[in-house]
Amino acid sequence: RSRPPRCRRAAERSGRVSRPVLRGFLQSSYVITARAVASYKGVEIDFEPIAPGEHRKPEHLAQHPWGKVPVLRHGEVTLYETPAIAVYLDEAFEGPALQPESPLARARMWQWISATACYLYPHAVPSYILRYAFAGSAGPDRTAIDAALPALERDVRVIAESLGSSTYLVDDTLTLADLFVAPLLMGISQFPEGRAILEQHANLAAVARTFGTDERFTRALPPPPA
Repeated sequence: RSRPPRCRRAAERSGRVSRPVLRGFLQSSYVITARAVASYKGVEIDFEPIAPGEHRKPEHLAQHPWGKVPVLRHGEVTLYETPAIAVYLDEAFEGPALQPESPLARARMWQWISATACYLYPHAVPSYILRYAFAGSAGPDRTAIDAALPALERDVRVIAESLGSSTYLVDDTLTLADLFVAPLLMGISQFPEGRAILEQHANLAAVARTFGTDERFTRALPPPPA
């Protein structure tokens, strides 16, 4: 697919200045998505990790008014919100297209991106993964984790049913939709209940293993804990 002329001109202007800089937390699933988009696209970026709390400081708030991550800077361009960053990386640079051609397929891609923000991320990250990641000396909050499992089980089932026998969510080819969902699958697979839920769906567990061994994806992941 040819890039729109406006995106092509923006890339040409920004490309003369510098390569893109992505700012955010290493562990953020949205940061992983943005880095994975660049990786699959073949776009060289500089990653600027930030420490906890830096997203509330004036320097970061000047780039993202709501203090979230990631933020992309490319020459005179500053973008926040991962869908916007993903589309920019896909359309403003050469490389394999990560958005499908047909209107229906593109609508389904955006359906998954929206579902990630509205349902999959809240159920997987703050309600489940962070209960382990920020557990205190008393250990994970079992009451909160157990309360999160029904929604997590439903979400994983919906993804598995949508995949069927395919590796990808839309048109049997890799799209941005997969790169929004995959970090969440990899995240929940690090913990016992999430891993057990994934293993109940052989097709989805196989997809998670595929991404987990694809260097284009794994280079976007944070290093394992020491």
